[in-house]
Amino acid sequence: MWKLVTHQLDNARTLARSDKRRPREASLRRAVSTAYYAQFQALCETCARTLVGPDAPWEIFTPIFRSLEHRHVAQAFKQKPLIGTPDLITIGNAFNELQATCEWADYSPEPRPNFDAAKNRSPFVRSEALLLIDTAEKAIQILDRLDDETRMRLVTRLVTKSRR
Repeated sequence: MWKLVTHQLDNARTLARSDKRRPREASLRRAVSTAYYAQFQALCETCARTLVGPDAPWEIFTPIFRSLEHRHVAQAFKQKPLIGTPDLITIGNAFNELQATCEWADYSPEPRPNFDAAKNRSPFVRSEALLLIDTAEKAIQILDRLDDETRMRLVTRLVTKSRR
């Protein structure tokens, strides 16, 4: 796993665990947003390492790393061939859940990431943030251990756009 991704997960946990009694809402929001970006950057790094190698010069590595678009990645995980492999389904489900939560954390005034009327009056809590961070970490671990064929299937789908 890329060192920056590991550090992002560590930072997310630190934010979620800050404030002994009741964490600040801003800390929990930043924690889940950071967890999402850890997974997104793990996908970016996987694409670049797979297509150009880990030792490629930055001018070759960076354009592949930066080629992923958040919305395109979310859509790719909902389509074939990525929906046919259990590991990719797990990674995709985590990505989509974290992306939705990140969007709430960064942009919504609502008190919760799930707008269920029954829960909407209660605050988002530390245990929920930590669960989302664990979701990101598990998805990244699965990503790290994909076999070569599955990794290539994922990478080519994420960096290319289908023509209709």
